[in-house]
Amino acid sequence: MVRKLKGNRPAQAAAGNQMDILKQAQAMQQQMLQVQEELKGKDLTVSVGGGAVTVKVNGQKEVLEVKLSDEILKEAASDKEMLEDLILSGINEAMRQAEELAESEMNKVTGGINIPGLF
Repeated sequence: MVRKLKGNRPAQAAAGNQMDILKQAQAMQQQMLQVQEELKGKDLTVSVGGGAVTVKVNGQKEVLEVKLSDEILKEAASDKEMLEDLILSGINEAMRQAEELAESEMNKVTGGINIPGLF
């Protein structure tokens, strides 16, 4: 004997679950947009070469400032490559720290779930 179920309860439950998931995803998206906006206001300053080069970036990995000490400018006249290396080193370190900050802030929203292409 085959019993026929009344109504369409499994389909209704699935539709409700999908709506809940969609609402959660939209809320998470809003939170991520807010975090991205807040990262613009968070600055990181990195110094390399004993303070010879200082690089300032924000949490969205935008370089805001590069400062060179007077001493390194005097030395740069005879060693241009050293100055270029120090600047590059400072920018790379600042970007690494900005990436860590962004990941840390996003993990607060995503609960550590890796979302490809987020940053």
